[in-house]
Parts: sequence; C-alpha cells; structure tokens
Amino acid sequence: MVQVKTFVMNSNNPLHHERLDKLINNFIKENDIDVIDIKYSTTAAAPSGSLGFLWIPSAMLIYKEK
Repeated sequence: MVQVKTFVMNSNNPLHHERLDKLINNFIKENDIDVIDIKYSTTAAAPSGSLGFLWIPSAMLIYKEK
C-alpha cells in the first residue's frame, strides 16, 4: 500500500532545510520502507506587522512499506 508522510518546519532561517533533510533521512532509516518520491516545497509569508519573512519548508515523502 502506498502511503505518505508530511514534514513541515516553520522558520525564518533558511538553514532549516538541512534539519528537514535530517528528519526525512531519519524517518527512512527508522522504517522498513521503499521510497517512491519526495516532493519539496518552500513557502514565504510575511505575517501582519512583521519586519521579516517566515520561511516554511516542507516535504511529502511517498513510500511503500516493505
């Protein structure tokens, strides 16, 4: 059965992409799965009254359990 796992990080630090990669890699290592695909996305938002952008990197892992 094909399944998905979504990873989302809220940050104003673009280096958090590395942490997102670590989360995904750890999930793959800790589970007996075959990766089908990984979809990455980054959204930038400027909250009302904010002086900066909030970067929201996310990924969807598509996989099959072995």
